[in-house]
Amino acid sequence: MPNKKILLVDDDENILTVLKMRLELMGLSVTSCDNPMEALSLFKNGDFDLVLTDQRMDGLKGVELLSKIKEVAPFVPVIIMTAYGKVDDAVISMKKGAFSYLEKPVDAKELKDIIQRAVEIASIEKRVSLERELWGRVIAQIGAGLVIIDLEGDIKWANQSAWELLNISEGSKSQRLPFEKGLVDKLINSRNRDNFEYFDEEGARWFLISSAKRPEGDEIAVLILDITELKEAQRALLEQQRLEGIVEMAGAVAHEFSQPLQAILLNCELLRSSASSLDQKPLVRLERQVEYLGELVHKLTDITRYAKKDYPGTDGIIDLQKAAEG
Repeated sequence: MPNKKILLVDDDENILTVLKMRLELMGLSVTSCDNPMEALSLFKNGDFDLVLTDQRMDGLKGVELLSKIKEVAPFVPVIIMTAYGKVDDAVISMKKGAFSYLEKPVDAKELKDIIQRAVEIASIEKRVSLERELWGRVIAQIGAGLVIIDLEGDIKWANQSAWELLNISEGSKSQRLPFEKGLVDKLINSRNRDNFEYFDEEGARWFLISSAKRPEGDEIAVLILDITELKEAQRALLEQQRLEGIVEMAGAVAHEFSQPLQAILLNCELLRSSASSLDQKPLVRLERQVEYLGELVHKLTDITRYAKKDYPGTDGIIDLQKAAEG
């Protein structure tokens, strides 16, 4: 633990002197203070790696100093020293965020072990926190949410984009992913990296959800991206491809109909000229129907879009007139 800076606080000067010597023998850089209020000022103006403070002091108790330090630097570990048998003080300190506590008189080996462990864990937590902030900023640039959940599905941390995407107020009582239980279970139980698509019926939005479990296996990182616009674009592309198919089919049908219709019209004219004694009305009606079919074929060749019109008993049929008008 070379060069680690320790703030030592105790209003008993004799204890302060002895502890300072012990800590310096461990290779630590020690700033000692017998006044808790002054110690708080020193901490705010310094760059300390750990705070070792007595619990029972005049002016400001150790647990109160702990709370104020955590407001300034949440990742700096604080170890509370308490008189022998004062278990209640120790319990309160731990609940307030103390890394650990030591009973007086302090055992030198125990003191060294606890400080060593506290510094190592604090370094890891600080690094993880910085990584989360960095990734949070990067991910926020693409509008994605990053959430860390535990094995119960509770949200332990989330970036601002995640709160907005999930429509949850940060700090609200509902600190769980607002997804179906089955999906949350899949996220928790996934062994490696898995991707899921999820449709939020209430918000009518599609999400792409990716999860990855930490090597320790106690937390899951969940990446959430709103893909609603992408889904809509996919649907629009499929619709466009379908309509293009309809237009192509219309052109092919028109081409196939064209020659038979011309042959029918030609035969009608031949029949009319060669059978003058016959009733011409059926031939006239046939010619009109064939001409009408010819107009339809012409419209088929002019189709540029897909248009529908209401028709009894169906959800609509193709409106050739509007489709051909473009």
